[in-house]
Amino acid sequence: MKVTFILHSGYFVELDSCCLLFDYYQGEIPRSQKPLYVFASHHHEDHFSPEVFKEARPGRQVHFILSSDIFQSRVPEELREAALFVKPYETYELEGLRLATLKSTDDGVAFLIECEGRRFYHAGDLNCWVWEGAPKWQNDQMKEAYKNELKLLEGKAIDVAFVPLDPRQDADFDLGMRYFFEAAGAEHVFPMHMWGDYTVVPLFKSTPTYREYAPHLMDVKEPGQVFEI
Repeated sequence: MKVTFILHSGYFVELDSCCLLFDYYQGEIPRSQKPLYVFASHHHEDHFSPEVFKEARPGRQVHFILSSDIFQSRVPEELREAALFVKPYETYELEGLRLATLKSTDDGVAFLIECEGRRFYHAGDLNCWVWEGAPKWQNDQMKEAYKNELKLLEGKAIDVAFVPLDPRQDADFDLGMRYFFEAAGAEHVFPMHMWGDYTVVPLFKSTPTYREYAPHLMDVKEPGQVFEI
């Protein structure tokens, strides 16, 4: 497969028979005539843009899988039959794809997808949103909620995952990624939600206690970067 980092939390995955587009909001989308599944984890402007509907070009098969917090009115009327609005803790069967959803610790959902014999996880804004200066009870509550959600991934053999690594969290930037590796992990983990600060990737990988995770964390450095897996 070929994985392209578009921008922020936006990734494009090209498989043998289809393509997956996750949380696009800006940047250049790779061109392909293969059937396309477009995922949007929630309504925030850095995870969803109506520009994705332009991918429904004549003669191309496109499915839109949108979190239910995205208003249906944002979908062009002629494309609404091609849109599936999903809620947390549900499973869905699409042509060539099986989908389960988790509940975000912010808004919307996270996606667990089975396609072409591989399993993909895109977290959306499901992360351990711990902030310096926030009350301890609030941060403790967040850690518990995030870890409880990750229990749904335990025992899953995930091939490719897309997980936040947010530098705005300062000393706690690594918590969401760390807890993900501890609960489930994946063969290839792509960091996202970095707001253009890609220094957090080598910072995480160079942490001695994360030595076993480092080989699995992909070296994302710039938009448009392509990885052949």
